[in-house]
Amino acid sequence: MRKARLYALTLAAILVVSGAPVYGAAEETLDESTQEQDAEENVTEGESELEDEAASSFEQDGEENSVNSSAGTVEQSTIEENSGMEEDEQTQEPTVPSTENPEDTDTPAEETKKEYTVKTEVELKDALKEAETVSQKEITIFVEQKITLTENTEIKVPEGKTLTIARNSGYTGVLLEVKGTCSLKGGVVIDGAAANTKNAKESASVKVLSGGTLTIENAILKGNNNTEGNGGAIENEGTVQMSGGSINRNTAAAGAAIYNKGTLVLAGGAIENNKAAKGAVYVDIAAKETKVSGNVKISGNTKDGKTACNLYLAEGKSFVVAGNLKKDAAKIGVTYDGKVDEEGVTVYTKANDKVQIDAGTIVSDDSTGYIIEDGVMTTVVPTGTPTTTPTTTPAQTDSYDATKEKSKNVIKGLATSYKKGAKATFTVVGAGLDREPKVGDTAYVPVKCSVEKGSSTYKVDDLVVNSEGEYEGTMQMNASEGEYTLIAYYELKEWSDDTTSWDEADAANPSKAEDKEATATKTFKVISTTTTKKATLTPKKSVTSSSAKKSKNAKTADETPILPLAGLCAASVLAGGLVVTRRRKRERTSNDRK
Repeated sequence: MRKARLYALTLAAILVVSGAPVYGAAEETLDESTQEQDAEENVTEGESELEDEAASSFEQDGEENSVNSSAGTVEQSTIEENSGMEEDEQTQEPTVPSTENPEDTDTPAEETKKEYTVKTEVELKDALKEAETVSQKEITIFVEQKITLTENTEIKVPEGKTLTIARNSGYTGVLLEVKGTCSLKGGVVIDGAAANTKNAKESASVKVLSGGTLTIENAILKGNNNTEGNGGAIENEGTVQMSGGSINRNTAAAGAAIYNKGTLVLAGGAIENNKAAKGAVYVDIAAKETKVSGNVKISGNTKDGKTACNLYLAEGKSFVVAGNLKKDAAKIGVTYDGKVDEEGVTVYTKANDKVQIDAGTIVSDDSTGYIIEDGVMTTVVPTGTPTTTPTTTPAQTDSYDATKEKSKNVIKGLATSYKKGAKATFTVVGAGLDREPKVGDTAYVPVKCSVEKGSSTYKVDDLVVNSEGEYEGTMQMNASEGEYTLIAYYELKEWSDDTTSWDEADAANPSKAEDKEATATKTFKVISTTTTKKATLTPKKSVTSSSAKKSKNAKTADETPILPLAGLCAASVLAGGLVVTRRRKRERTSNDRK
């Protein structure tokens, strides 16, 4: 309000000096300035405060000040200045007429890709289900951690779309671990390369556990680089069946495409352009069975990018030709990790028809392996009328001699010490029992166990064959404390045509009498169930004269204050003294009276 009045008085003074009428102008200006002051919230302070206020008022209201034209040169100058400012603002922000038709709006391009990130079996199944209904055509599922498939799982590409399962950025472990049943259909791609990572060196893309089954009907497993381990695309301990699709461009130390320690059936598809020192398909010593049939193609795989290395057999292992091979399947190159005799290698079919590969077609690969060259035609030669029930006879190779591996006779699972009364469980392992037996093989079969301490011998419960085919024993630790030795006794046995278990196998006749039986030992201790804690004494600190002065309230060992106790003792002594004094006084008085 003061600024408005000051403005009016100043303007009036100017008008008086110029000789113009002032009453109307001053009154009108005062009224307008009052309105402008009420509407103005913030005014910049400075030397030109009055002039800035007039300009601000003009810009806010958007119309000319209504001051009488006779207000003089100063008012006109203010108006012109403000008009110039408004024109500058209009020049800086020109209005461009809109040419856009409000009815014509651009439709965004439809997304063609859909991505999911999962880390559990449930999330994977949810993503697969949703992928069937989304509008996008390219579906990618990134896996953040190992997904264990425990149920019956079907991974199928939705119609008209593509589906890729790959590792998420930074993850290099197993993509899918099959514990139940899993089938790959419709051209699904299992891409082993980690996102933004060229090499995933830690594991295979898919691992099939014992008891699990993986069926590949039409899928592509590619690009997994497990250069430091076994199994590029697949590591199998259960069952893998392949009838279509392809496994290509994978790398591993052994089994760039498939490392088989279980049952493998190859009936179709292609395994090619993989690289491993020990074959694209490696048959481990622990493998149960490997079958090749139909038109499966295993070729173009190398161990170093140059030297062919397709199907690789560990020593003593074989593959079964299940029926007639077709087309390129008859040209599978095979590496046998063992000694090939003059008769070559014989592979038997399910119906006991055999495939004979002559020794002349086998060339030395290195000091331990041989290669059956690509291009060698393996034809099925009937040997008789096929049996009604198909049977599989392993390839004829040298029989396994357990006497050369006595070091495999061991006791596992026994701890170094047990408390008295505890129960111990252990497993007895014999050389040759970890193999799929064939006629002529020998093995050390556990017979019994005993425990010894010095010259004393203790009996142990009979060994029991568990569900895994292992010989398992138990014993109760009821003996006195001390060190004991568990001894396992073995008997050498030989597998024959009519043998169904090692327990029923015939006793072998080794070349050396000392090989007929064998033992394995393990030492353990029985300890007391209670422990006695040793008493510890804390020496008392000696009291010095200086510390005695500082201690105002000495305490006993049980923290009872000594000062009050001393006072109580003094009071008791004083009371006793008073009693004695009075008694003597009375006695004197009595004597005086007498």
